[in-house]
Amino acid sequence: MKRRPCPPVKAGFLWRVLLLNFLLVSLVPSISWAALKHTVAAGETLYELSRRYGITVEALQAANGVNGHLIYPGQTLVIPGSAEAKPAQNTVAASKNTRAGVNRYTVRPGDSLYTIAQRYGLGVQAIKQANNLTSDLIFPGQVLIIPGGTTRVSPAPQVSRGETDGARAVLAKAVSLLGKPYAYGGSGPGAFDCSGFTSYVFREAAGISLPHNAEAQARLGTRVGRDDLSPGDLVFFSYYGSGGIDHVGIYVGQDRFIHASSSQGVKYSSLTESYYAANYKGATRILR
Repeated sequence: MKRRPCPPVKAGFLWRVLLLNFLLVSLVPSISWAALKHTVAAGETLYELSRRYGITVEALQAANGVNGHLIYPGQTLVIPGSAEAKPAQNTVAASKNTRAGVNRYTVRPGDSLYTIAQRYGLGVQAIKQANNLTSDLIFPGQVLIIPGGTTRVSPAPQVSRGETDGARAVLAKAVSLLGKPYAYGGSGPGAFDCSGFTSYVFREAAGISLPHNAEAQARLGTRVGRDDLSPGDLVFFSYYGSGGIDHVGIYVGQDRFIHASSSQGVKYSSLTESYYAANYKGATRILR
């Protein structure tokens, strides 16, 4: 029996096959089947990862549905785009070339952003930006990025002009009380009101007895101008424009002071904040 020849392929069918192949090749989006991922290591931040992969913090947040800046060790992040990781900075090498990369600092009890910034010769705002901090609150064990990779650590914080040994002791004591709650009439050590806080700090750190009253404290020492403030000076405020003196804090430098806030306890604030700028009543110098 004769074999029947295969029917010829119709030209139209061949064109359809070719067209389908073309569409599959050219129109299907290019997909990275193995998306680049990164497992967060202890101490890493979104800011550091964005620099390592050459992308923005916002891009990392959007790709991973992260609303804030909080990430945690072991978390897996998707790295958007075709970014490739740069080699992680070596902190040992950075100690030899102090501007080469990123150095880290582990917060110790009593540390503040101010004292850390002074220790490394930086501004507080530079550390806040490098770590995406929206407040001055830090906690022991927290790992901070020190921008610029500097590893210079001073034996003691070098703050602004006029600091004496007495001022250093006062500031160290005040910083150690950050986070203590407010209590009307409180004089420590568990809770404070504003004048109770300043009198406790000066008594414990400098052996100076101050009255437990902000207005009475304002009558002591030497009056100093706003532009002549030094660490350890007492700064005074009225209450919403009242004529008297109703609040007191301890100046630490760079327009910042520590005080017992009635709403948040012992904390840092700035003389440039609208409320304190509007109600500032002057300063006195108790320490010599």
